Amino acid sequence: MSKSLAVVCDSTADFPPGMAEQLGLHILPVHIVVDKKDHLHGQTITNKEVMKNLKKKKQVYTTPFYPYECTKLFDSLLQRHDEVVSLHLSKEISGNYKSACAARKFMGQKDAQRVHILDLGSVSISLSLLVKKAVELLNKGVPAENLQKHLAPYQKNIFMAFTVENLVWLKRGGRVNAFEAFVGNMLNIKPIIQLKEARLEPVERHRGKKTAVSHLVSLAQQNHEKFKNCEIWMAYADNLEEIMIAREELAAAIGKPAESILLAEVGATISVHTGPGSLAMAMLPQKTAQKAA
Repeated sequence: MSKSLAVVCDSTADFPPGMAEQLGLHILPVHIVVDKKDHLHGQTITNKEVMKNLKKKKQVYTTPFYPYECTKLFDSLLQRHDEVVSLHLSKEISGNYKSACAARKFMGQKDAQRVHILDLGSVSISLSLLVKKAVELLNKGVPAENLQKHLAPYQKNIFMAFTVENLVWLKRGGRVNAFEAFVGNMLNIKPIIQLKEARLEPVERHRGKKTAVSHLVSLAQQNHEKFKNCEIWMAYADNLEEIMIAREELAAAIGKPAESILLAEVGATISVHTGPGSLAMAMLPQKTAQKAA
């Protein structure tokens, strides 16, 4: 008899509308603090509400969920399922994975052994693509204890990159210093930041948002040529019109229908650090023999 599995992921994963429900995921909400008031992402505050507060220049920041919150969810799920698989944002970016691991210390030994916690080394839509792949592998019969091994080639080859509208949000998150943000905004410099080895690293800088987005499309096109067959998602933060244009540009470059490229909203836990107007692209190969640049 096959085991009953519950799959958990944290709220930093950004999915196209309805997909998290379709995959049967249980979401662990990250804490979002607005002017010293604590909220739970997706439960007591929405992405739109966070965006409004960012535009009003309120003090907004995120913190990982607490271990006891994970324990409570794990205990509840183990009453209905044989095992729990918990999938998380890169530990190089956030403390979510560490909190989930700490949660097992509050559980009985037998129950703790039924919880499998994975660091997917990714973020936002690239994290969501890997979560989706994990669910597919589990549904095909891959045992939970072997999931990390089966996911590893996909983690190694996944591509994600993004650009932003204003450097002030990256400055607040410590990605650039105050002087770089000031000069960059004055000169209309837009960075392209790419996921590399579970970290976010600036790879290019361009004058103007339109130029940055065009180079982002070119970067995605280069990786598509290596992957050949891959799933492509794009994410936006209060800039739907801009990303629709970028999607058409990418679709034309790779010779695919624009509708085949799925769109997701950049979740509040990410937009707090990238700000309104950020735009991301991610792709996951169906075959993992090729290597991404």
